[in-house]
Amino acid sequence: MAVTGKTSLTPYFISTLTWVLASPFLYGFHIAALNQVQSAIQCFKVVPEEPSFPPYTPPITHGFPVCIPMSNATFGFVTSVFTIGGLLGSLSSTHLMNKYGRKGAVKFNSAFILAGSLLMTIAWSAELLIAGRFVIGIGAGIAMCVGPIFLSEIAPQKIKGSVGVMNQLSVVFGLLLAQAIGLAFSTPDTHRWRVVFITSSALCLVQLLLSAGVADTPNWLTAAGRETEADDVASKLWRDHSPSSQRSPRPQPDVLHAEAQSLLGAADAEDDGHSTSSRSETTIAPLSVVDLFKLEPLRKPVIAILLAMFAQQISGINAVIFYSNSILSRVIPGAEGYISLGIAILNAIMTFPAVYLIERLGRRSLLLGSMLAVEISLIALALGLNGGVIALSTVAILAFVGSFAIGLGPVPFVLIGELVPFYAASATSSLALSLNWITNFIVGVGFLPLRDWLSSEDPTRPSGRKGEGQIFFLFAGAFAVTAVLFAKEYKK
Repeated sequence: MAVTGKTSLTPYFISTLTWVLASPFLYGFHIAALNQVQSAIQCFKVVPEEPSFPPYTPPITHGFPVCIPMSNATFGFVTSVFTIGGLLGSLSSTHLMNKYGRKGAVKFNSAFILAGSLLMTIAWSAELLIAGRFVIGIGAGIAMCVGPIFLSEIAPQKIKGSVGVMNQLSVVFGLLLAQAIGLAFSTPDTHRWRVVFITSSALCLVQLLLSAGVADTPNWLTAAGRETEADDVASKLWRDHSPSSQRSPRPQPDVLHAEAQSLLGAADAEDDGHSTSSRSETTIAPLSVVDLFKLEPLRKPVIAILLAMFAQQISGINAVIFYSNSILSRVIPGAEGYISLGIAILNAIMTFPAVYLIERLGRRSLLLGSMLAVEISLIALALGLNGGVIALSTVAILAFVGSFAIGLGPVPFVLIGELVPFYAASATSSLALSLNWITNFIVGVGFLPLRDWLSSEDPTRPSGRKGEGQIFFLFAGAFAVTAVLFAKEYKK
């Protein structure tokens, strides 16, 4: 698949790209789906004086209760079961991608999220909310494994990084839409909160219907022995593709592929301008997760990807978002819902520069620069919280979100499809995203107990605690160690 001059994208490429990006969009949507509508779901705005609601029976309209009474602990489980489902989805993604193809895996992720969204739409009990959220989590886990690989396998080499960043861009836009819809439809004593899940159901249904016009990636089709079909798809994706050139050696190295091949220990770092996988790579049987560590050439790139994914969550991104409401609401009293929306908007805006910078600065430089800024922001946040300096804490939170969005958020997903060959991509994606989900769960469960253990009560402070910044020093230390290890593994 040789390319000469400027790569020309086709309408088919753009439509396929849009279809694939619906998967990470839905993942991001469901990260924030419950944030703004929690009070409306729990009936808190109906009977705020009785948060546990044992005696409360909500009104029934149109055959469904307007809200679902439950304790904070139960609602917390509704929220966290998403992570458990995500882990299960990630673990199953290797089998789905290898057996049913990249397109088949996308359809599975959409079907799971559709089923879960429908359950939450019609839910009349906490048990149904839990079941729906769990099923959605399975779909989200599959989505975040297949999305980066699909994008990598259809993107022209010259803009592969920019296309890869769109995975994270879709995530933050999905999160932004969920926040906006939730804020608009969190009216108490109505069914309007169900609109959030109706929206998700509609998006999934559209994605499934449009799948008829999308083919699998040329790499997977070649691996499946469907070479003629692979050439036809490649011709539709890239105007300058020629079937004969796809089978020829790839003569021109580029910086990105040289980085990947140096990690792999290979000498033939070549590029045809389109696909990172040569025809010979697609003829090798897909590896299992165990095989990744048995093969010496794959060990370093896999470890580099795992460290990048671990760094994402050990940075404490979810803990920072948690504190953003409590801290920024002191600066703008009574605007908690709008603060969450504002953070989502900042996250989306700061992801845009990565689309441009990833090809100009390179993956390593952009990611390490982002990590350095995140580390500084964590230390500043810890100091601000310990010193009770709201202005410093506010600036630190905004700086953290921006620093994370520009590099640490999108780049690890780009690396999955670039640092390992085709036959190791599915297993690497499954392993990396499983680690991401596990770390996310551990940080989420351990955050509040650790914060309380490292701090003490102090009624004189606005937050009621002294030393609440200590937990962020802990995050900063763990993150710094991870960043150093990553820098040593991922070298030009």
